[in-house]
Amino acid sequence: MKSGVFHSSGERSRVLAFLIVGIFGAAIGFMVALRLGQGAILHFGIRGYDIWMICAGALGSMAALALAGRQFGQPGFRGFLRALLASVWVSFFGSLIGGTLMLPLYGTMFGPFTLAVTLISSPLFAVIWFLNLIGAHLMLSNWQRERDSIFEAFEDGRIDEYREGRGAS
Repeated sequence: MKSGVFHSSGERSRVLAFLIVGIFGAAIGFMVALRLGQGAILHFGIRGYDIWMICAGALGSMAALALAGRQFGQPGFRGFLRALLASVWVSFFGSLIGGTLMLPLYGTMFGPFTLAVTLISSPLFAVIWFLNLIGAHLMLSNWQRERDSIFEAFEDGRIDEYREGRGAS
């Protein structure tokens, strides 16, 4: 019997999707901190509140991805269209959550606006952000396929075969 926890490729893909979205959310948080501080980070170094803004950007984007639920990872063209719409949704609610964490009330009101200004002023970063969310869709589709196959194994009575594949007893 193996010791430790076994993580399937779908589970690893899901964690990676959240990690990458969180990293890009942190980058957006950094850009917001840079914009609001008028470049003070570059001259005086990073302060505690700047670090909090970066962390809030990461937390907001990952929370929004979690709230998007099954909008990402669905198969086919319809699944891709759902992921595109959910990308806008994740961007809006991620900035709403991140803005609230950064600066309650004021950040809640201006978080989505600040994100829009940041993405419009940096079109290359906007493209990278949305490609990142499409990448998350692809990673989550691997997890979704695996998840669906587990339920099929239970329905078809192939549970022993599934357990052997996972290395469980």
